[in-house]
Amino acid sequence: MSSEGLPETEIRQPTYDEFKKNRPAWTTSLRRGFEYAVFSFGLFLGKKLSLTQLQKLGRGVGSFAYQVLRKDRGIVEKQLELIFPELDAAQRIQWTRECFGHFGQMLFEFLSLPQILRDEANLLQVENEEALTSAINGEKGVILLAMHTGNWELISAYAKRIGLKMKAATTNVPDPRINELIVSQREHGNMEIIRRGTSTAIRKLLSCLRNKEVLVLAIDQDTNVLSTWVPFFGIPAKTPVGAAVFALKTGATVVSYNVIRQADGTFKMRFETLGGFVRQHPEMEQDVYAVTRKINLHLEQRIREIPQQWAWFHRRWRHRPSAEEFQKMEELEQNEIQFLESLESGKTVPKKKT
Repeated sequence: MSSEGLPETEIRQPTYDEFKKNRPAWTTSLRRGFEYAVFSFGLFLGKKLSLTQLQKLGRGVGSFAYQVLRKDRGIVEKQLELIFPELDAAQRIQWTRECFGHFGQMLFEFLSLPQILRDEANLLQVENEEALTSAINGEKGVILLAMHTGNWELISAYAKRIGLKMKAATTNVPDPRINELIVSQREHGNMEIIRRGTSTAIRKLLSCLRNKEVLVLAIDQDTNVLSTWVPFFGIPAKTPVGAAVFALKTGATVVSYNVIRQADGTFKMRFETLGGFVRQHPEMEQDVYAVTRKINLHLEQRIREIPQQWAWFHRRWRHRPSAEEFQKMEELEQNEIQFLESLESGKTVPKKKT
């Protein structure tokens, strides 16, 4: 099998059993109340402190979290060891520390997002903007692919900068009060939040693209949405299919954006075109797999460029494929490899079913 596909002899599927947080059910209400109070206080700080002060505070909180959140630290280290086996123990520890420090800063930056919106011209450098502009001019809608690196929330600041209306699909946190606070931080005149899992979500997402608008989606995490099994860093990963399905059904161009934190506290956002996608296989399932596979490979490349800024404490491979699901993924992968080889050799490929 291709080096871009699955290992031939074994599945390097991690387990996270040792990192389970066995909390008594009766503590749920107390924990959510505490989290709501902390988040509310954080929003207060976000209005009172400067961005530089908040970033410094965030680094401190991240450093503290590294010391006390043993299980979360273990998840980061385990996944880094899996994906970057060439790292020695000291390097892995250093990357883990940097990851915690980065996300501590990211949290406090989110709490001060309105402040960033007011000063984004001095904080955000944009590269390859023409990739997005060209996609918008194609007038088929744009799927703007987010990845959980750097500070992905700053797409909101960019939308406000250029006066472009966007819609972003997001997942919910368990506490509805915190959900409301998060949405109030994210939304403004140029950014609308669509919560996944609601009765109207799919209709709104499709409507966004059919109206030739910009839809922000992320597929680099294992979430409870319609998904398929596609390799991610060579490991079977439950991957949302929304981006692929919407691209194939609407003809929308897929563009990625990546926001990387700079040493001076500013940010660099880069856009890249992945292209438009059309049906090329007899079965829709194979087309969805092919597009999602291409997106995953793109995400891998960007994460490898600065891995310390990706969300390694998220259990990316927490679900495991059944024997049947794994066999199906292998079949789809082999079909895609044969298809790509046939294109390279100039052979005729089967037409899609109508």
